[in-house]
Amino acid sequence: MKPAPVLGNYSGYILLKEYIGHSVDKIYRKFPNAPYVGAFYGTEPTLIVRDPELIKIVMTKDFYYFSSREIAKYCHKEVITQNLFFTFGDRWKVMRQNLTPLFSSGKMKNMFHLIEKCSRVFEKVLDNETAMSNVLESRSLLIRFTMDCIGSCAFGVDTNTLVNAEGNPFTTMGNEIFASTTSRGIKNITRAVWPFVFYGLGFKSFPPTIEQFFSKLLTGVFEARGYKPSQRNDFIDLILNLKKNNFIEGDAITNLKTGNADKVQLEVNNDLLVAQCIVFFAAGFETSATTSCLTLYELAKCPEAQKRVHEEVDSYIKRHGNKLDYSCVSELPYLLACIDETLRLYPVIGVLTREVVEDYTFPTDLTVEKGMRVHVPVFSLHRDPEYFPDPEEYRPERFYGEAKHNVKPYTYMPFGDGPRTCI
Repeated sequence: MKPAPVLGNYSGYILLKEYIGHSVDKIYRKFPNAPYVGAFYGTEPTLIVRDPELIKIVMTKDFYYFSSREIAKYCHKEVITQNLFFTFGDRWKVMRQNLTPLFSSGKMKNMFHLIEKCSRVFEKVLDNETAMSNVLESRSLLIRFTMDCIGSCAFGVDTNTLVNAEGNPFTTMGNEIFASTTSRGIKNITRAVWPFVFYGLGFKSFPPTIEQFFSKLLTGVFEARGYKPSQRNDFIDLILNLKKNNFIEGDAITNLKTGNADKVQLEVNNDLLVAQCIVFFAAGFETSATTSCLTLYELAKCPEAQKRVHEEVDSYIKRHGNKLDYSCVSELPYLLACIDETLRLYPVIGVLTREVVEDYTFPTDLTVEKGMRVHVPVFSLHRDPEYFPDPEEYRPERFYGEAKHNVKPYTYMPFGDGPRTCI
């Protein structure tokens, strides 16, 4: 596509006028039969991949060549960006292997009682607030609930945001991380498109107070546990296990290409630990709260689906003596279908970004050079009538029962796909 000067083909997004998913969607719809489209993200050449078979190559089949996110080589510039989400290469591979065990189904099951405890507090808060008004601001409540859950499950601390949000340091940190100001928007876009300018001028993505807060939080929890893993099996226990040695070991990223079994080591220092702490806190509460809020919004507009969810949850509660346990994950299939449909309409990340780490030639004979950006248009795929008939309609049945097996691979990716899928 012919680009506009400086702004390229993403002018609406770069000028803070629209969501990046909408900017890419305009390009996606202009070329309905193209497997991919060449565009400019500002001044940066970018390949927008439309075809699910080619997306499979990028995300999974030849993942090694696309294993980096955009501008990953700048992630060392700030402590907060040295986390699993932003990093790349051997560093990403080793961190991924060492952090994944925390999220096994067994570990999740062991932590569920903590979520159940937070749910009881949430129930009391709802009772108190509905007694005062029948109109509630759901997003604020859900953010406080998910923040309490992630604080308890990951860090072993009572954030107490449900009961006491005013002036709460965790609420303050959450607001700082996700501040939606014009200046933050300009900084985020400048960093994403022109990182050499952003860091060359000495800018930082986030205020230093965030790093300082989580560094202090980690130290406090470490001291409370005597710098030894407890029996909680939570994020802090995992971090303390990593801290026991100065290095962690894992597979080299090049093994994906060569088939070798080379090992690499990564130094475990305070910056690495604080960076993971921040990303798990941020990703743990905000995305869950937003998706829950949007699910409630869609159910409010769809009384038939709302009634069905209500009946399914009531039936579950009766079977289990008014208690929640880990079985709810598998025993509430229609509710899960509603959440899946919400994530189709409102994916957490509307455009997945990758960067070519080594020259690569697609089966179509298109060659992309090292450093080229690749965008996967998740928002557009999720709303493409070819894959989801009547895509603007909220229809949970798409993901209920056998119907969910009819969804074409690499057209529904609310958590990404392949080795870099959400942990």
